[in-house]
Amino acid sequence: MPREAEFKGTPFQEAIDFFQSKVRVPTRAYTDLMNKAHSRAFMVAGAMRDDLLCDLQEAIGKTFTAGNTLADFRKDFDAIVAKHGWAYKGGRNWRTRVIYDTNIRTAYSAGHWQQMQATKRMRPYGRYTHGQSLHPREQHLAWDGKIVPLDDPWWNCRWPPNGWGCKCSVVSVSEKELLRNGWTVSHPEPDETVKITVNTPDGPLEVETVEGVDPSFAYNPGKAAYGIRLSPREVEEAKADGTWKNWKPVPWGNRTRNTWESLNRPSVIPADRAAAKVAEKVNSEEALRPIIEKTIGGQETILTAADGAAVWLSVDSLMHIRPDRSQYIPFIPELLAAPYEIWMDFEENETTGRVELKKRYLKRIDTGEKKMGMLMVVQVVKGQFAGWTFIPAERGNYLNNIRRGKLIWARED
Repeated sequence: MPREAEFKGTPFQEAIDFFQSKVRVPTRAYTDLMNKAHSRAFMVAGAMRDDLLCDLQEAIGKTFTAGNTLADFRKDFDAIVAKHGWAYKGGRNWRTRVIYDTNIRTAYSAGHWQQMQATKRMRPYGRYTHGQSLHPREQHLAWDGKIVPLDDPWWNCRWPPNGWGCKCSVVSVSEKELLRNGWTVSHPEPDETVKITVNTPDGPLEVETVEGVDPSFAYNPGKAAYGIRLSPREVEEAKADGTWKNWKPVPWGNRTRNTWESLNRPSVIPADRAAAKVAEKVNSEEALRPIIEKTIGGQETILTAADGAAVWLSVDSLMHIRPDRSQYIPFIPELLAAPYEIWMDFEENETTGRVELKKRYLKRIDTGEKKMGMLMVVQVVKGQFAGWTFIPAERGNYLNNIRRGKLIWARED
């Protein structure tokens, strides 16, 4: 009986970066996270513990760092299952191939997208190439050889892999290659989505995809991770019309996006007496730098937050804080260590399509003179949560507007 060919590829930096930048997210089933959320999250269906996910991620990562194969992963998988007593679903050979192939092929595909974005001025088209599957999908065969501009929305839902076990790929094409081979460029009509019902731990769920693409694969992993590369003119236009800073929520999948109201949380966050003292209010970046440095104890540091996350902070990464907010910077350590709530959400930049996984640490502090809301936003940088911005707010409704997503940690008063 013929066997499916094992994936073989030479690791390259963009693929390695994509895989290593993912943050572990425990899930009950694959439907807990769908589509674009996968670009920032490492998950294995049914793996609900972080230590288990950590070992699985490390085992898959050896493909990039040590040249490990599926056979090597299976040995590691057996040891990990025994160590954690994990009762996974499905046969061992089938499950290991799905976990291994999906992660490796997606990383390579995302890395290739990044490479093609860097060279798209010279090679502006993508050519869909069908893989050598034993049981090919008819739609994937129909797309074989189809050439579409790299930035065409058609690729938003069809950048491989396009389903479980999909071995398709994309190669970039130049104008000269088009002429030499007599190829033509397609400009497809806007997508018509189809709805498919899948089973979840909470019952049937209707998800949208396009014809020929399995549920949870209807996204472009490279675009979600890196976005599209814009020309200087396009960047200036996006900044001028305001869309450069616009972020919109990305669906989680079967997990519901909550709000403080849906979870019956208090409308007013109680104020804690501040441990730190208010700093001097300054009006220049030069005066801001020593305040940040004093607060974090040097040029950079790693603080352990209330949810156990290690959060990297540096003077340089926080220098974009407005100088007139300088007096509240000393409260950053206690905001991370003892927040009132921690919310996590996936968000997509409306200009580039890049997806980020952000956590928001919220707290209200009584400085003795006034009660201030405090927000610290951290996002993923190379697989690690890093401080991104800090915002003090006097108006309570400002905090309430961002109390949404997944509540991952909360204090009960």
